[in-house]
Amino acid sequence: MRDLTSGAFLAEQRNAVLIGGTGTGKSHLAIAIARACIRGGARGRFYTVVDLVNRLETEARASRQGRLAEYLTRMDFIILDELGYLPFAQTGGHLLFHLISRLYERTSVIITTNLAFGDWPSVFGEPTTS
Repeated sequence: MRDLTSGAFLAEQRNAVLIGGTGTGKSHLAIAIARACIRGGARGRFYTVVDLVNRLETEARASRQGRLAEYLTRMDFIILDELGYLPFAQTGGHLLFHLISRLYERTSVIITTNLAFGDWPSVFGEPTTS
């Protein structure tokens, strides 16, 4: 936790995944990390995964795909809260995967989830995208 709250992981565009059961404090830890990083001058955004997927789908329907991704690549970090808690359409999983791929090595991502890594294909839609 000290390493994450120092913000050192941001300079290397490293990511963090907080895995645990419901009510174990993953979201609170992610918010605490974000607050510490922001106090250190970093810029970030917080999204629940379902809300973010809804925004990505709305953007795609409006033929404005990629604008949110472009905005987020200018952030130092983003938090994706509650990956796997609520289901969404397979197209949403593909859009989310594409966003995370676009952020890779540009913007640090902090993910909170109750899913083991082996269960992530159920979120993204295909085993080859996990």
